[in-house]
Amino acid sequence: MVITTKFFAAFRDIIGADSLDLNIDQQHVTVNTIIRQLEQQHPAFEGRLTKIALIAVNEVYAQHQQELQPEDVVAFFPPVSGG
Repeated sequence: MVITTKFFAAFRDIIGADSLDLNIDQQHVTVNTIIRQLEQQHPAFEGRLTKIALIAVNEVYAQHQQELQPEDVVAFFPPVSGG
């Protein structure tokens, strides 16, 4: 199953790209599956995808346990503040 991941702000800097396609060899894939793989491959995340990232699947906010379908797009946003 191919899942496209998109990264914004500081997360994009860690990956060094706006997006990354992941090929997952599992039948039941969740957002958490993707997070674990990314954090293993990119230790610079230092657990931030698990702990603080805002996540959207196909442009709708999602939880870590959400199941994914082939060709879904998972986006990761760092928390923002402003004023």
